Amino acid sequence: MQMITPLPFDVFSSELSPGETVQWTGRPNAAVILHKEDWGTIPFSLLWGGFAIFWLLGASGIGNFWTSRPDKTFQWFGVIWGTPFVLMGQYMIWGRFVYNYWKKQRTYYGLTTRRALIVVNGFRGRTASSAYFENMTIIDKSVRHDGIGSISFGGPVSGEWRWGRNNPPRPPTFDDIDSADSVYQIAARLREQAQKPTSSRGPSAW
Repeated sequence: MQMITPLPFDVFSSELSPGETVQWTGRPNAAVILHKEDWGTIPFSLLWGGFAIFWLLGASGIGNFWTSRPDKTFQWFGVIWGTPFVLMGQYMIWGRFVYNYWKKQRTYYGLTTRRALIVVNGFRGRTASSAYFENMTIIDKSVRHDGIGSISFGGPVSGEWRWGRNNPPRPPTFDDIDSADSVYQIAARLREQAQKPTSSRGPSAW
């Protein structure tokens, strides 16, 4: 069974190889969707952002938090040093959700007879990434009770925000898609078809 979600224009035609056909297309749900890593990121970002603002106001002399008012040199140093930390805190608190919304509006997902394909029209132009079914060892999914979920190709589902330095590269992932279970079934069938010996594939069921 072929499922196609209409897109405003054909975003995949320039990426397809000869004989490769699209079996499903979709886009991420644009709503703000929290993931399990957010339950650690949100408290940390609030602490970071709150302390950064407190420090900046005190060091700049705007806030009367300290027993003695800093001299002008230290005030300028406080503004220059503290502003990047305030901006970083604001990004973690709310800016990343605005950016994710902007990015979701420009992200397109596709399943073809050969691979999972992701196209993003970002700040620096168009980027495309893919994972081929032929050598794929795992397709993983994480689905919420409302059917919205993420599907990763070639590794377990992981968040975009990951703590630590030695994390493996994040596999190509369809983030926050509707009807994730149905899309997962399509991907699993396409992988099974792609990994069959050539002589036993026969006509495509799609």
